[in-house]
Amino acid sequence: MGTDRKRRGMDWARFDRGDQIATAILLWLIVGFSAGYAVFISLDWMLRRQVTLTEVPLEVGQDAAGTGRIVGMPAGTVLVEGVSAGHFALLMAPVLVGLIATVWGAVLLQRLLKDLGRGEPFSRANVSRLRIVALLLMVVPLASDMVYAIGRSELLSAKGVDAYVFVFSPGWLLAGILVAAVAQAFASGVTLRSDVDGLV
Repeated sequence: MGTDRKRRGMDWARFDRGDQIATAILLWLIVGFSAGYAVFISLDWMLRRQVTLTEVPLEVGQDAAGTGRIVGMPAGTVLVEGVSAGHFALLMAPVLVGLIATVWGAVLLQRLLKDLGRGEPFSRANVSRLRIVALLLMVVPLASDMVYAIGRSELLSAKGVDAYVFVFSPGWLLAGILVAAVAQAFASGVTLRSDVDGLV
């Protein structure tokens, strides 16, 4: 009995209720930040009819860098004024989709954390939750970046600038693949647990 207590006390990586609460707070802070960002840019557009575009191709001289010739097309952040409601809606669509995906993922992860805190992580529900989170990580950022690139191109075109730039961070795809791998490990754990229960 004393040995078991000592063993549990030495398990510093054990996920307890405090860890569950701290992780839940962190998840919902991320959700709150995402929602706050969406509200901020919406208010900025309503008040001043302007938006900030990122990764906009810029025309500069070959010696603009000062230390050598520019061999690629530079990009910058541009404040565009006089943005119509249609263009703003197209730019906001990926933001709203990302916010919905963030809330959905946070709810799924919080439920998984509750099971983890109870010492029952290996369930079919948690396998499904992890697979959905993996899918969200792999699909939503890619689709959002594509829609944002289209919206940015349409807005610039309306201002007399023809430019289409699609930028995607492979980090989201890698994160989704890693979560999918964890989901598969959980699925193996569920199968193993069922086999053990069948033997008892």
